[in-house]
Amino acid sequence: MDVGLTSEQLSLRDTVRDVLRTECPPDVAHQALADPERWRPLWKTVADLGWTELAAPDSADLGPLERVVVLEECGAALAPVPLLSSVGLAAGVLRACGSEFDGVLSEIASGVVATLAVHSPGQRLAGAPMSLRQGRLRGRAVAVPNLPRAELLVTLATTDDGVAVAVARVGNGVAIESGEAHDPAHPVADVEVDAEPLATAPINSVESVLTAPLVAASADLVGVAAAALHLSVEHAKNRRQFGTPIGAFQGIKHALADNYVSVERARSLTYAAAANGDWTTAAMAKAAAGDAAANCARTAVQVHGALGQTWEHDAHLYVRHAWQGAAMLGDSRALYAELGRRFCSQSGDTI
Repeated sequence: MDVGLTSEQLSLRDTVRDVLRTECPPDVAHQALADPERWRPLWKTVADLGWTELAAPDSADLGPLERVVVLEECGAALAPVPLLSSVGLAAGVLRACGSEFDGVLSEIASGVVATLAVHSPGQRLAGAPMSLRQGRLRGRAVAVPNLPRAELLVTLATTDDGVAVAVARVGNGVAIESGEAHDPAHPVADVEVDAEPLATAPINSVESVLTAPLVAASADLVGVAAAALHLSVEHAKNRRQFGTPIGAFQGIKHALADNYVSVERARSLTYAAAANGDWTTAAMAKAAAGDAAANCARTAVQVHGALGQTWEHDAHLYVRHAWQGAAMLGDSRALYAELGRRFCSQSGDTI
């Protein structure tokens, strides 16, 4: 089994990395914290380059691994664009429904911003926060990523026959309520819906449509974790105390080694989940990536000492993004608990 990226995928990764190095230096992420419109020029570049076309159904040229490659690099660059919410989350659910939403996917592929609303108030795991009765979509969802920027809202809704995917256009009947984001460069908001959906389709299970979004969220967090670790390693090699690079000290050396292991574990699970397409691996990948991003960002602040505490330094950008992303679609504790519950149920044990 070939577990590495192909030459084409490596070329894609390098191209995306080069573009982001030019178009999205760290200053852009800093500016996006205070300027709610700073994302638009970069989003136009992203759409013009065709990255939004990753929303389309899988093809010979573009598939789940290509999405992981692009989203990982965007996460590493802290790019303040709604690519994850559009291509990874919203389109990820729609692609799992076959050809039912091809028209909506075409809109997203052209650059229309979309998002996914799957968190009910008080629930840590994703589910169906809406109801669909008599052609009317109603309900409330919280912590919807990039909702203030979105034109399309994708959600899950209970019906008389089970669960369905529904798409609504933000506007009439879709009320956005302001929310507080850890990472203002990627705003979140709550939403109250009482509208007629644009399109709906029944699904067999919630897990079947949430696998791709979990993989996408994992890829973004792996990028954040890897970039935060790189920031720490470079500082540990260059900063000297007592005539020695601080990376030679056990407290720092061991912490960075642990971070490296966590990043590679999360990356391996993410690529495996993208290749396998099953919910269990995707949930494990998301849990591992959330922990890796949070730990690497925390270590970056610690390694930089007082410098890492300042507003001007980049360390807090990784902390913000990691915290917010780790909670998306379920934090690691909730996901591991659900995985354990299912394992025990299958083995006949009870918890």
